[in-house]
Amino acid sequence: MRTLSPALLAHLQGDVRTICTLWTITRKDGLVLGFTDLDRDLSFNGLVYRSTGGYTHSGIEAGSTLSTSNLEMQAIFDSSAVTRADLEAGLYDFAAVTIQLVNYLDLTMGALQLNGGLLGQVQILNGRYTAELRGLAQVFQHDAGSVYSPTCRATFGDSKCQFDASTVTYAGTVASVNNSISFIDPSLTQTGPTTSVIDVDGHFIPTRTPFTIQIVPPNGGAFASNNGVRDTSANYWSLVGGTPGDKQYNLAAGGLYTFSGGFNPGAFVYIDYSYTAGYFAYGRIKWLTGLNAGLRSQVKAFAPGVVTIALALPNAIQAGDTYSITAGCDLQPGTCSTKFNNLIHFRGEPFIPGQDVMISPKG
Repeated sequence: MRTLSPALLAHLQGDVRTICTLWTITRKDGLVLGFTDLDRDLSFNGLVYRSTGGYTHSGIEAGSTLSTSNLEMQAIFDSSAVTRADLEAGLYDFAAVTIQLVNYLDLTMGALQLNGGLLGQVQILNGRYTAELRGLAQVFQHDAGSVYSPTCRATFGDSKCQFDASTVTYAGTVASVNNSISFIDPSLTQTGPTTSVIDVDGHFIPTRTPFTIQIVPPNGGAFASNNGVRDTSANYWSLVGGTPGDKQYNLAAGGLYTFSGGFNPGAFVYIDYSYTAGYFAYGRIKWLTGLNAGLRSQVKAFAPGVVTIALALPNAIQAGDTYSITAGCDLQPGTCSTKFNNLIHFRGEPFIPGQDVMISPKG
């Protein structure tokens, strides 16, 4: 229930109203900014609300149900307080927002809070940006609790994972830059272990030539070795060097499995295998110096001495930039065991049969 002072209520009920909205934004880094749709700056409760005539917002819709609020704000880059670099760096993602209404000719009347919540998706296009406001009811749209998953549900290094990520965090310096997302640091010589994958999703053998299944390891890894092919009855098929027969298969380099076109088209099989991935692949980088100091990046791929990040940074990476980089985890049980010796804290269920097995007829 909204409350407002009797003076502001009387003003709103009058024929002539001198009102404006005040947006208070608290970024993730703690910086508090104020904006108003008035044609001049306004000081209220110790905060200066900047006038940015280049922004508009949609009507505010709210009700007594738990449906999410419907509000969107559009603006152009005409304020030094909001920059493209800060938006692209994610400093405004999930920023806390409070929207108030005041009488700008008499601020002693107090304020009426119209809405509040968190900033959601921010889109940038042709010198302007659009941000959606997710109301407090948005929290009730999230799933509560955990669901079964063949991969780990923990975030590497958090309280559920319980692995000390500082033991696999290293300092580095950019030696040279390949492009906007790739750079070279010869000091990074780490290599990743071979990881085993237990297939719980399964594959259908194609019903037409060439009756092949190509294995694509998760997270950009490279196929290393075959660990067996089994059917829904947990019977293992035989690996042969020539043309496969019934319940047989042939394996080519790179993880290409060929099955019998005369006996097994349409059959459902599970393929277990091992793969290798870069030591820092899907890890994290924190930039310490340079134009991107304080920002973080996700590592997409890694080969000794060469780092590729997932998304380009707001500012160009430059030789001499220093950073800290943490090893990556692809959330597979083999990685948890082989790379980090942390299988006891693995938060997944890789041995639960997939949906196809669970709903298939038995008999």
